Amino acid sequence: MVTNILRHTVYKPVRSISETVLVKLKQQKQKWAPLPAVLVAFIVSGLMHELIFFYITRVNPTWEVTCFFVLHGVCLVVEFWVKNVLLARGCWLHWAVAGPLTIGFVVVTASWLFLSPLVRNGADIKAIEECKVVMKLLKDNMLWTLKSL
Repeated sequence: MVTNILRHTVYKPVRSISETVLVKLKQQKQKWAPLPAVLVAFIVSGLMHELIFFYITRVNPTWEVTCFFVLHGVCLVVEFWVKNVLLARGCWLHWAVAGPLTIGFVVVTASWLFLSPLVRNGADIKAIEECKVVMKLLKDNMLWTLKSL
């Protein structure tokens, strides 16, 4: 759902503007127009996640979450650009190398920028405690139901 919202409200309008600008510059619009659209979509997603983190932690934003999404947007744009250049030369990176590199990059940046605000502000401990309360409630309710049978 979020992907569709971002696609229709951010990506497509920015891509359309990019195509118009690239036509005026006599560039290949199909190849390069998605790049600014992808970057802007990641920036908007980062800002929305920062707002959600603010609601969860109730502390002033540190902008780490937004930086996570901006970094991933920039890296994705660079990846698209490199792939376009390499494919034009008949080269590409094998999936067995590209896959682990991508997963490693996401894991490292997520623990560094995405999860650290939650851990630093104790949101992880609060979530675990809430899960324990729900489990106790379910357990007690199940025992009460079993005793009444």
